[in-house]
Amino acid sequence: MNVIEQAWRKVPTVSARFLLILIPILTLTTVGFSTIFFYGKYNELRGSLRGKIEAIAEINAVALSSSLWTVDVPAIRNIIQAISVNRELLCIEVADELAGGQFAWPGPDCRPFAEYESARRAIQVQNRRLGSITLYFTHASVDEQIRDEVVSTLWLLLLLLIGTVVTALTAHRLTIGVPLGRLVESIRAAEQEHVRHPVRWSSTDELGRVIAAYNGMLARLDREEAALRQSEERLGLAIAATRSSVWDYDLRTKQYWWSKEFPALLGYGPDELAMTAETWEALIHPDEIRRVVAESRRRVRDREMAYSSVYRMRRRDGRWAWIEDRATALRDADGVALRLTGTMSDVTERVQTEQDLARERNVLQITLDNTDQGIIMVDRNLRVVKSNRRAAELLGVPPGFLAGNPLFPDIVRMQRANGGLEEFSIDPDLELEQVSVIPDQPFTFKRRRPDGTIIEVRSNPLPEGGFVRTFTDVTIEARSAEEIFHAMEALETAYADLKETQNSLVQAEKMASLALLVAGVAHEINTPVGIAYGCSTHLASKTKALTEAFERGSMKKSDLAAYVAAAGESSRLIQQNLTRAAELIQSFKRVAVDQTSQERRRFDLSAYLEEIITSLGPRLRKSPHKVSIRCAEGITMDSYPGALSQIITNLVINAQTHAFADRAEGHMVVEAGELPDDEVEVRFSDDGSGIPPDNLPKVFEPFFTTKRGTGGSGLGLHIVFNLVTQSLGGRISVDSTPQSGTTFVLRIPKSAPRMAVPENESGDAAGTVAA
Repeated sequence: MNVIEQAWRKVPTVSARFLLILIPILTLTTVGFSTIFFYGKYNELRGSLRGKIEAIAEINAVALSSSLWTVDVPAIRNIIQAISVNRELLCIEVADELAGGQFAWPGPDCRPFAEYESARRAIQVQNRRLGSITLYFTHASVDEQIRDEVVSTLWLLLLLLIGTVVTALTAHRLTIGVPLGRLVESIRAAEQEHVRHPVRWSSTDELGRVIAAYNGMLARLDREEAALRQSEERLGLAIAATRSSVWDYDLRTKQYWWSKEFPALLGYGPDELAMTAETWEALIHPDEIRRVVAESRRRVRDREMAYSSVYRMRRRDGRWAWIEDRATALRDADGVALRLTGTMSDVTERVQTEQDLARERNVLQITLDNTDQGIIMVDRNLRVVKSNRRAAELLGVPPGFLAGNPLFPDIVRMQRANGGLEEFSIDPDLELEQVSVIPDQPFTFKRRRPDGTIIEVRSNPLPEGGFVRTFTDVTIEARSAEEIFHAMEALETAYADLKETQNSLVQAEKMASLALLVAGVAHEINTPVGIAYGCSTHLASKTKALTEAFERGSMKKSDLAAYVAAAGESSRLIQQNLTRAAELIQSFKRVAVDQTSQERRRFDLSAYLEEIITSLGPRLRKSPHKVSIRCAEGITMDSYPGALSQIITNLVINAQTHAFADRAEGHMVVEAGELPDDEVEVRFSDDGSGIPPDNLPKVFEPFFTTKRGTGGSGLGLHIVFNLVTQSLGGRISVDSTPQSGTTFVLRIPKSAPRMAVPENESGDAAGTVAA
């Protein structure tokens, strides 16, 4: 294996290695596939030849059957001679098993060809075996055909192999050799001439990606060098812009050096200050010289690598400038400092800003301490970083303890120890003490202290972690809220009592309406019942007189004829008036049952409106006002007739009470007609005094009436509105002009929605007295 590897490494070019791999693979692949192909082809030709010989034997066995049966020797030999024209045949043998004879070609028999392949078929006549025919044949023609094809294929494969190698070399040259050569040239130029030239090549294959990565690397190196140069320029500009300078102090030679920016920081010229340690010390503020020199010596002695110090230095004009000195020590293997290198920056403005900020913090702390609200600020580590005295009072902890910036869980523990927190209360601070998890959402809760005061606690998370919490004494507000709550409870109780009173009034008016209906119907049926009673009394007296005459034996034919005439007329009157009474009672039953049960059923609108007005007949006859009905025939509704009856009744009574209060005679009209979308429009209009514009928006409000104290309850039209909109699922509107009458328009569906009818508005009592 080592010999092969060494030989492989000695191959000079990639193209040669490519050929060493390509040619053997192509040769072996071509030979292998050709062998498989020709082997299959050879077997196919042999099978085809055998099938052909077997077919010849089969056909000629049939042809020889009649000749062999008649022992026609010339015919047999002619058939054998015809078979022998096939060049694949070596010998033909026909055996006569009945006569014991044998015919053969080309010799007397075929024993010399016994080793060759043969095909034998029986010769039969009517299923009787006469003999057999045997054909011996050779595969020489198949072998010759295969040899010719193999030679032709080998030449073709050789040409194909040569073409493939040439094509592969060309493709290798174009796709690998050229770009690889350019890549090598670019690398050599970069190494020897220090010139970076990107490789001019673009493709999406692996080598193209390698070259693209190489070009990217060259571009990145160029950018990094440019960035380095720019960074150096920026560093110089930054040192000048930030009023900084660079210094270096060699501890072995005691040589001190600083950049040209250092004198400028203090207002000196470039050559006004000598580069010595003594000059540096002479410029430091007298109050800080001892501290700064001690820190400088500690830089040399300590093992730390970096140092920072802020001190004042004298300017050329006599003012003092705050200087931030940062240094790094360079040490040997034993840790001994060899030199100090650092920067000095003018931080006068920053120090003044920090001093101003410290003063503002002091003012803020004083302000917090004088506010009535307790405030604390807790960082992400649950440590109190800001608080005021009021927070200590409301938390029940000493002010000194809170000013010491304790952990918030320690405050909770102190509160529990002092009895400020109940052990089993639902207080978020108890959970915070146990799990020490900072809440990330604002929340508010109230805490009751042992002395009865109530503290409102508000907590808001900080973006960088931690939270700000405020504590407010809301004892007075909480007690006021409790008083308001009790007042609201009393108000709700009063409202419930008012609703109960309203329901009672509604039921009372419904019962009054039903009583009115009963009284009216009783008056209506009084006349026909009285007539029937009088006729029956008259008939009884006539019957008694006829009976007495019959008993005395003085009854005449004229008496019997007169009795029959009187009985017939009385019976007719009795039947007629009792039928009228029955119709009135039936109408009363339908209206009364509808008003009391609120049962849903199908009814004819025109007939039902007639029944409603009939039930109001006694009340209408007591007044000069008239009601007329104009309803289209054939309108069938599936709804609540009791609700409709109560609506019409209330509208009629409302018109009598209000529209015609000062008039001797009035007219009311009930009109009904069909609308699209299976709706019905019912219009109730009167020619009364009308409704004032100021009262028109209020007519459907409960307890609104202009007749309070004279019988009006203010619930009549309110019940009408609820029945139309809730029970019947419709809409109602009112239009009125003073002294020109009022019109109520109802739009209700033919099929009412299936919904529960509120008992307090259409329950088991009938209509109500109008408002």
